[in-house]
Amino acid sequence: MTVERKFVQQGLNRARMDEYFAGELERAGYAGMEMNRTPMGTQITIFAEKPGMVIGKGGKVVRKLTRDMDQYYDLDNPQIDVQSVGIPELNAQLMASRIASALERGWYFRKAAHSTLRRIIGAGAIGCRIVLSGKLTGPRSRIEKVVEGYIVHAGKPAEEIVHHGFSTAVQKLGTIGCSVQIVLPGTVLPDVFSLVEVEPPEPVIVEETGVATEEMIGAEVEITEVEVATEAEMTTIEAEIAGKSTIEAGDGSVVAGAIQTPTTSTTQPTTKTQSPVETEGIPPAPDTEALATVESPVETEGIPAKTSPKTETRNVNGIWEHKHNDLDWHAMPIVHKPSKPGKPEEAIAIEEETRAKDGVTEHKHTGFDYWHPVSRVHKEA
Repeated sequence: MTVERKFVQQGLNRARMDEYFAGELERAGYAGMEMNRTPMGTQITIFAEKPGMVIGKGGKVVRKLTRDMDQYYDLDNPQIDVQSVGIPELNAQLMASRIASALERGWYFRKAAHSTLRRIIGAGAIGCRIVLSGKLTGPRSRIEKVVEGYIVHAGKPAEEIVHHGFSTAVQKLGTIGCSVQIVLPGTVLPDVFSLVEVEPPEPVIVEETGVATEEMIGAEVEITEVEVATEAEMTTIEAEIAGKSTIEAGDGSVVAGAIQTPTTSTTQPTTKTQSPVETEGIPPAPDTEALATVESPVETEGIPAKTSPKTETRNVNGIWEHKHNDLDWHAMPIVHKPSKPGKPEEAIAIEEETRAKDGVTEHKHTGFDYWHPVSRVHKEA
């Protein structure tokens, strides 16, 4: 069996098992089932309004259901667990079964639908939708819908947050289908959002700067008086300073002269003369500027003296020529061979071709291997 067929077969067995439990446990208030496959076997959980009736006296009903699961549906070690429904009004399958039972007992369809709807909404459901289809009041079938609250009809939320239940009521005129959809309380709806409260930022404390403020502008400024000395007082102070700066030696000779006070706005630079005791036996310092300009005889040995090159230039038939050093007149774009030490430069022979194109004389030669006007001035190579 292929994988696709295997999945289809499992879904078909699940639907048949649900139908079997609904028929066998109708009086116990069957409210649905869940099936999980484990390494130890297949775990089946049955939800019912009256779990005692599902278990039976001494577990008789549970053992019968277990044998039927193993015999008819080929399950691996089936184990049945029974759980009670917390609030019956919030179970869609149980409410659909109650509506079908009421219709079979002769209740009017609107009374059965509205009474069930009020009980479901009263239990705290966010929304409920009841659909009855079939021959409700006459030979022609029709659909009657009763809706209250919030219901999602399409998309993924319709599969996740909406609980479905379906049951059938068999009457003399025909079969009536009862479909119930319930949105349980506490469900987070897809279109509900909440605003996050953001705390205001703390105030920023700015340090004081040197910028003047309005308070500083209006403040009073204290003025202090400063006394200025007269010319006579300045002369007296200078004489006292000059007297303190002279120090007499033991033999009566003056070691340091008095500090001279400037008499004019410009001061003369003073040079410090060394004592004869400090310079005794030390040769005089050479002139560093003169030594910097003198070249060593070892460094200049074998190098010809530097002579400034003399260059003459002329224009002959639109070609600029020049001569310099030991080279005679030659074209300026000619390439000179590098001269070796002690030898003059040598000129490379130039090859020239000439042509007339559109009334313009052109030529090309060594160094310029493309056609160009003769009148063009060549830069010196």
